[in-house]
Amino acid sequence: MAIEDLLNEAPRTFRTRWLGYDRVQVDEEYAKLEGQLDVARTDRDAALATAEALARHLEEASTELAEYRMIHAGHSKDNAASGCIRYLLHVAKRKAEEIEAEARARAEQAVHQAEEAAGRHARLLDETEQETQRRLAEASRRAREIVGEALEQSRDMLADLAERQRLLDQWYTEVATVQDLPLPRRPEPAVADTSDVA
Repeated sequence: MAIEDLLNEAPRTFRTRWLGYDRVQVDEEYAKLEGQLDVARTDRDAALATAEALARHLEEASTELAEYRMIHAGHSKDNAASGCIRYLLHVAKRKAEEIEAEARARAEQAVHQAEEAAGRHARLLDETEQETQRRLAEASRRAREIVGEALEQSRDMLADLAERQRLLDQWYTEVATVQDLPLPRRPEPAVADTSDVA
Protein backbone atom coordinates (compact mmCIF):
# COMPACT_ATOMS: atom_id res chain seq x y z
CA MET A 1 0.00 0.00 0.00
CA ALA A 2 1.52 3.32 -1.04
CA ILE A 3 1.92 6.30 1.29
CA GLU A 4 -0.35 8.31 -1.00
CA ASP A 5 -3.11 5.71 -0.52
CA LEU A 6 -2.72 5.99 3.23
CA LEU A 7 -3.01 9.74 3.09
CA ASN A 8 -6.06 9.54 0.78
CA GLU A 9 -7.85 7.29 3.29
CA ALA A 10 -7.31 9.71 6.17
CA PRO A 11 -10.24 12.03 6.84
CA ARG A 12 -9.72 15.58 5.70
CA THR A 13 -11.55 17.12 8.62
CA PHE A 14 -12.06 16.23 12.27
CA ARG A 15 -15.05 17.00 14.42
CA THR A 16 -14.57 20.00 16.65
CA ARG A 17 -15.38 20.14 20.30
CA TRP A 18 -15.47 22.94 22.78
CA LEU A 19 -11.64 23.11 23.29
CA GLY A 20 -10.49 21.87 19.86
CA TYR A 21 -10.74 18.66 17.84
CA ASP A 22 -12.40 15.49 19.08
CA ARG A 23 -9.44 13.82 20.77
CA VAL A 24 -10.93 10.28 20.59
CA GLN A 25 -11.48 10.58 16.84
CA VAL A 26 -7.94 11.92 16.30
CA ASP A 27 -6.42 9.10 18.43
CA GLU A 28 -8.41 6.44 16.58
CA GLU A 29 -7.35 7.83 13.22
CA TYR A 30 -3.72 8.07 14.37
CA ALA A 31 -3.74 4.42 15.57
CA LYS A 32 -5.29 3.31 12.28
CA LEU A 33 -2.62 5.18 10.29
CA GLU A 34 0.15 3.70 12.46
CA GLY A 35 -1.16 0.19 11.77
CA GLN A 36 -1.29 0.85 8.03
CA LEU A 37 2.23 2.29 8.17
CA ASP A 38 3.52 -0.86 9.94
CA VAL A 39 1.94 -3.02 7.22
CA ALA A 40 3.55 -0.83 4.56
CA ARG A 41 6.97 -1.16 6.27
CA THR A 42 6.62 -4.93 6.45
CA ASP A 43 5.68 -5.06 2.74
CA ARG A 44 8.64 -2.82 1.90
CA ASP A 45 11.08 -5.04 3.87
CA ALA A 46 9.73 -8.18 2.17
CA ALA A 47 10.04 -6.52 -1.26
CA LEU A 48 13.65 -5.49 -0.49
CA ALA A 49 14.53 -9.03 0.61
CA THR A 50 12.97 -10.45 -2.57
CA ALA A 51 14.86 -7.91 -4.67
CA GLU A 52 18.15 -8.85 -2.98
CA ALA A 53 17.51 -12.56 -3.57
CA LEU A 54 16.67 -11.89 -7.22
CA ALA A 55 19.81 -9.78 -7.60
CA ARG A 56 21.93 -12.65 -6.20
CA HIS A 57 20.29 -15.12 -8.59
CA LEU A 58 20.83 -12.72 -11.50
CA GLU A 59 24.48 -12.32 -10.58
CA GLU A 60 24.96 -16.11 -10.38
CA ALA A 61 23.22 -16.56 -13.75
CA SER A 62 25.36 -13.80 -15.28
CA THR A 63 28.51 -15.48 -13.97
CA GLU A 64 27.46 -18.84 -15.39
CA LEU A 65 26.58 -17.24 -18.74
CA ALA A 66 29.95 -15.46 -18.86
CA GLU A 67 31.71 -18.76 -18.10
CA TYR A 68 29.68 -20.49 -20.81
CA ARG A 69 30.54 -17.76 -23.34
CA MET A 70 34.20 -17.93 -22.37
CA ILE A 71 34.25 -21.70 -22.89
CA HIS A 72 32.53 -21.42 -26.27
CA ALA A 73 34.50 -18.41 -27.52
CA GLY A 74 36.22 -19.16 -30.81
CA HIS A 75 34.36 -22.42 -31.42
CA SER A 76 32.03 -23.11 -34.25
CA LYS A 77 28.30 -23.05 -33.60
CA ASP A 78 27.99 -26.11 -35.82
CA ASN A 79 29.77 -28.28 -33.26
CA ALA A 80 27.25 -27.90 -30.40
CA ALA A 81 28.05 -31.30 -28.85
CA SER A 82 31.68 -30.34 -28.35
CA GLY A 83 30.60 -27.07 -26.66
CA CYS A 84 28.19 -28.92 -24.38
CA ILE A 85 30.90 -31.37 -23.40
CA ARG A 86 33.32 -28.54 -22.65
CA TYR A 87 30.66 -26.79 -20.58
CA LEU A 88 29.82 -29.98 -18.68
CA LEU A 89 33.52 -30.55 -18.00
CA HIS A 90 33.82 -26.99 -16.75
CA VAL A 91 30.77 -27.40 -14.48
CA ALA A 92 32.13 -30.74 -13.18
CA LYS A 93 35.52 -29.16 -12.51
CA ARG A 94 33.91 -26.26 -10.64
CA LYS A 95 31.76 -28.69 -8.61
CA ALA A 96 34.84 -30.78 -7.79
CA GLU A 97 36.64 -27.63 -6.61
CA GLU A 98 33.66 -26.75 -4.39
CA ILE A 99 33.62 -30.28 -2.93
CA GLU A 100 37.38 -30.12 -2.36
CA ALA A 101 37.09 -26.72 -0.68
CA GLU A 102 34.29 -28.01 1.55
CA ALA A 103 36.33 -31.13 2.42
CA ARG A 104 39.33 -28.95 3.29
CA ALA A 105 37.16 -26.73 5.47
CA ARG A 106 35.73 -29.78 7.26
CA ALA A 107 39.21 -31.25 7.71
CA GLU A 108 40.48 -27.96 9.14
CA GLN A 109 37.49 -27.83 11.46
CA ALA A 110 38.12 -31.45 12.56
CA VAL A 111 41.81 -30.67 13.18
CA HIS A 112 40.83 -27.55 15.12
CA GLN A 113 38.35 -29.52 17.23
CA ALA A 114 40.95 -32.25 17.83
CA GLU A 115 43.50 -29.64 18.91
CA GLU A 116 40.96 -28.09 21.26
CA ALA A 117 40.11 -31.52 22.70
CA ALA A 118 43.82 -32.30 23.13
CA GLY A 119 44.31 -28.96 24.86
CA ARG A 120 41.39 -29.64 27.19
CA HIS A 121 42.75 -33.13 27.86
CA ALA A 122 46.22 -31.74 28.62
CA ARG A 123 44.72 -29.15 30.98
CA LEU A 124 42.71 -31.87 32.74
CA LEU A 125 45.83 -34.02 33.08
CA ASP A 126 47.76 -31.07 34.45
CA GLU A 127 45.00 -30.24 36.93
CA THR A 128 44.79 -33.91 37.94
CA GLU A 129 48.57 -34.05 38.43
CA GLN A 130 48.50 -30.90 40.55
CA GLU A 131 45.59 -32.24 42.61
CA THR A 132 47.38 -35.57 43.06
CA GLN A 133 50.57 -33.81 44.20
CA ARG A 134 48.56 -31.65 46.59
CA ARG A 135 46.80 -34.67 48.06
CA LEU A 136 50.05 -36.61 48.37
CA ALA A 137 51.66 -33.67 50.16
CA GLU A 138 48.63 -33.40 52.45
CA ALA A 139 48.69 -37.16 53.16
CA SER A 140 52.43 -37.03 53.86
CA ARG A 141 52.00 -34.09 56.22
CA ARG A 142 49.13 -35.82 58.00
CA ALA A 143 51.14 -39.07 58.28
CA ARG A 144 54.04 -37.14 59.85
CA GLU A 145 51.60 -35.56 62.30
CA ILE A 146 50.14 -38.97 63.22
CA VAL A 147 53.61 -40.51 63.67
CA GLY A 148 54.68 -37.51 65.75
CA GLU A 149 51.59 -37.79 67.93
CA ALA A 150 52.16 -41.55 68.37
CA LEU A 151 55.82 -40.99 69.30
CA GLU A 152 54.83 -38.30 71.78
CA GLN A 153 52.25 -40.60 73.35
CA SER A 154 54.75 -43.49 73.53
CA ARG A 155 57.33 -41.17 75.17
CA ASP A 156 54.73 -40.08 77.69
CA MET A 157 53.79 -43.71 78.35
CA LEU A 158 57.46 -44.72 78.73
CA ALA A 159 58.09 -41.78 81.04
CA ASP A 160 55.03 -42.77 83.07
CA LEU A 161 56.23 -46.40 83.21
CA ALA A 162 59.72 -45.29 84.23
CA GLU A 163 58.23 -43.13 86.98
CA ARG A 164 56.10 -46.04 88.21
CA GLN A 165 59.11 -48.37 88.16
CA ARG A 166 61.12 -45.83 90.17
CA LEU A 167 58.32 -45.48 92.71
CA LEU A 168 57.99 -49.27 92.93
CA ASP A 169 61.75 -49.70 93.43
CA GLN A 170 61.70 -46.97 96.09
CA TRP A 171 58.84 -48.70 97.86
CA TYR A 172 60.69 -52.05 97.77
CA THR A 173 63.72 -50.34 99.25
CA GLU A 174 61.69 -48.74 102.00
CA VAL A 175 59.88 -51.98 102.80
CA ALA A 176 63.18 -53.89 102.88
CA THR A 177 64.50 -51.54 105.57
CA VAL A 178 61.54 -52.25 107.86
CA GLN A 179 62.42 -55.25 110.06
CA ASP A 180 59.07 -56.70 111.00
CA LEU A 181 57.29 -56.67 107.63
CA PRO A 182 57.52 -59.63 105.38
CA LEU A 183 58.85 -58.87 101.94
CA PRO A 184 56.27 -58.94 99.16
CA ARG A 185 56.73 -61.65 96.65
CA ARG A 186 57.94 -60.62 93.29
CA PRO A 187 56.17 -62.42 90.54
CA GLU A 188 58.28 -65.20 89.13
CA PRO A 189 58.37 -65.97 85.46
CA ALA A 190 56.03 -68.77 84.48
CA VAL A 191 57.77 -72.08 83.95
CA ALA A 192 56.22 -74.74 81.81
CA ASP A 193 55.05 -77.76 83.78
CA THR A 194 56.91 -80.81 82.42
CA SER A 195 55.77 -83.36 85.00
CA ASP A 196 52.96 -84.72 82.85
CA VAL A 197 55.15 -85.17 79.82
CA ALA A 198 55.96 -88.86 79.38
